[in-house]
Amino acid sequence: MVAVSTLDIHNGLMPHAVARWGNSLALRIPSALAKDAGLAEGTSVTVRLEGGALVIRADAPSYTLADLLRGVTSQNRHAETPTGRTRGRETW
Repeated sequence: MVAVSTLDIHNGLMPHAVARWGNSLALRIPSALAKDAGLAEGTSVTVRLEGGALVIRADAPSYTLADLLRGVTSQNRHAETPTGRTRGRETW
């Protein structure tokens, strides 16, 4: 059995069919909607029910320190920021 659902896209309804994918169900996401939602193939998402509606949200990206440091170059690295005189027992 294939159920039909609707998606509200830019103030209009767009019918979609839910299809079987192995033992699970799948829903195709139109490319324009995926682009607007920031989704691409391989994007990690969270799926949940909210008030009887299926809600799909892209997960926030996670970065390691090594990932972040790879982006540091001599062109985007800034100088030290002066913070005033020492107070207490700080040493530099």
